[in-house]
Amino acid sequence: MKKAKAAAVPTTVEGTEVPVKKWRKIVNIAINVLLVVAIVFAALCTYMSFSSKGGKGVPNIFGTAFFSVQTDSMYPTLLPGDLVVAEVVNNPKELRPGDIITYWTIIDGEKALNTHRIHEIRDGGTFWSFITKGDKNDTPDPLPVHESAIVGKYSYRIQNLGNVFDYLQTSTGFLIVIVVPVFLFFVYQLIQFFRVLFEYQNVKNRIRYEEERGEIEDKEEKQKAEARAAMEAELREKLRAELLADMEKQQSEAAEAEAAPEAEPEVPAEQEDAE
Repeated sequence: MKKAKAAAVPTTVEGTEVPVKKWRKIVNIAINVLLVVAIVFAALCTYMSFSSKGGKGVPNIFGTAFFSVQTDSMYPTLLPGDLVVAEVVNNPKELRPGDIITYWTIIDGEKALNTHRIHEIRDGGTFWSFITKGDKNDTPDPLPVHESAIVGKYSYRIQNLGNVFDYLQTSTGFLIVIVVPVFLFFVYQLIQFFRVLFEYQNVKNRIRYEEERGEIEDKEEKQKAEARAAMEAELREKLRAELLADMEKQQSEAAEAEAAPEAEPEVPAEQEDAE
C-alpha cells in the first residue's frame, strides 16, 4: 500500500507582500510624525521670532521664555548647557529676594541676558532696582538691575537641552534640523504621488486591456458559434436532402411494381401429353 504524499504548501510571492506593506506603513507613519514635529517646531521658532520683537525682546511662547545657560555662575542650581524655562515678568514688584530672574545687563561691554538670583531689592521711589548674585559667586553683581530690564522669572530647567537650543538658533542647525527634513519629506511625498499615479495608470491600462481582450474573445466565440450553427444547418439540410431522395426512390420502386402485368401460370409438360 502506497503512502499518500503530503500536499506541498504553495509558496507565492504574494505571501511576502504583507510584511513589505507593514514596513512601508511603519516608515510612512514615522516620516509623518517627524514632519509634524519639524513643522510644529518651525512654527514655534517663527512665533518666538516674532514674539521677541515685543517689549521684553526675548522669544517666548504664550508668556513662557526659554534661555540657555552659558556659564557656571549659578552652580549648582544651574549648569552650562541647561535650558531655563522662565515665566515672562509683567510686574517686577511681585518679585521677592531669592527668586531667580533673567534680565538684560552689560557683559564685557555688550548687552546680554543673564540669569542670577535676587539678593536684595531697593525701592527707588519711582522704580525698583534689584541686586543680583550668582549662587557660585561670593559677592553680589556690581551693576543693579532696573525693573524694566527684567525679562523672566525662573520656573524650572531641562538639563543639556540648552546646547540643542543654541544649535537650533544657528543657521546651520535650523537648516539641518528643520529645512532639510521638511525638504526631504516633500521629495518623498512627491515620489509617492507619482508612484501612486503610475500604479493608477497601470491598473487603468490593465482594465482597458482586459476589456478589449474580453471583447475580442467574445467576438471570437460569436464567430465560432455562428460557424457551428452554419455547419449544423448545412448538415441538417444534407440529411434532409438524402432522406427525401430515399423516400422518392422507394415511392418510385413501389409505383413500378404496381404497374407491371401479372404473368400466366405455366402448365407442366406431362399434363399436356396426357390430354
